[in-house]
Amino acid sequence: MTTNGTVPNLPDERLCWLAVREQLSRKARRRGVLGWLTALFGSRDGWEGNYWAEEAADLRRGTASGKLHAYALAVDTAAEALTAAERAHLRATGEVPAHFLAEVERRVAERRKRR
Repeated sequence: MTTNGTVPNLPDERLCWLAVREQLSRKARRRGVLGWLTALFGSRDGWEGNYWAEEAADLRRGTASGKLHAYALAVDTAAEALTAAERAHLRATGEVPAHFLAEVERRVAERRKRR
């Protein structure tokens, strides 16, 4: 987590977020239809192709930001369910339990269903 190997004195929810943020950030930026449209139109020459590539890129960035926000909320709620032993391990190593990311994904999917 940090360069000198120590775990900062932060709330457990924040430590969980710091432990998983890179993985979740990559997932949020994964190319979907908009990403492939950006790649397709971005390679065209001329003003019109660049315009649509920029529009698609803006939409993709907005989508990734929304996904990352949903992940952040799920990390906070999943962190509340950690046991005392898991919290001690988190504080000692800066690592979340193996099941943590699966729980975050489950909570994000549950939230999407409710919308």
